[in-house]
Amino acid sequence: MKTKTATPAQREAAKARRAKLADLAARIAEMTEQERQALAPLGIATIEGRILSPHNSCLIIAQRSTASIVGGFQQWRTAGRVVRKGEKALACWYPTRTTDTAAEGEATRAGFRLGNVFDISQTDRMPF
Repeated sequence: MKTKTATPAQREAAKARRAKLADLAARIAEMTEQERQALAPLGIATIEGRILSPHNSCLIIAQRSTASIVGGFQQWRTAGRVVRKGEKALACWYPTRTTDTAAEGEATRAGFRLGNVFDISQTDRMPF
């Protein structure tokens, strides 16, 4: 299977989006816990029923102020909903674990990556 190569314009757009999100994440990181709670008092829920962290809730609200329930593309499909064509994803952080194999054994390293989610308002019920 052949993968598509991004055009220079697409690469620049992605770079600008990453820079914007990095700036937004830095501003949220500088907030106090009380400021985050004031911005997202109840937090944003995932389709699985978990409440996002105050940092992720603020990040989602900064991108879409009306967000309430978020999930990934496949999570919405599993729930019987589809993301409408042309909707833009919202970025949030998700935890990862990486296993490094070294001569002395295996070491697990925790970290975070940016992931894409969609709000329920960006979805429609699947046609039956």
